[in-house]
Amino acid sequence: MIAIFILLPLYAIGIQYQRGGLWYAVLPVTLLALVLDVVLNYTELAVLTLDRPLWNEWTFSTRLARLRWEADWRGDLARYITRGLDAIAPSGKHIQ
Repeated sequence: MIAIFILLPLYAIGIQYQRGGLWYAVLPVTLLALVLDVVLNYTELAVLTLDRPLWNEWTFSTRLARLRWEADWRGDLARYITRGLDAIAPSGKHIQ
């Protein structure tokens, strides 16, 4: 469960590079968050969701895009996390 508490602040800072300009200074944080996201997606977050990533689901965000359509508790959890990530993203839509 520690993964969420590590990834969320890194995401909140790192995603700001989408704003452009001086925000590109946070790109190193974004790259760190990406590497950590991939590792945690295949380890701790797989255990948290009791679901393993499919072949092309390298990041937790790509897995959330699939899980949010589930009708069980995984879908509820994915929709909850998706709303939070979308709220933080500069575009307002992180999960496509």
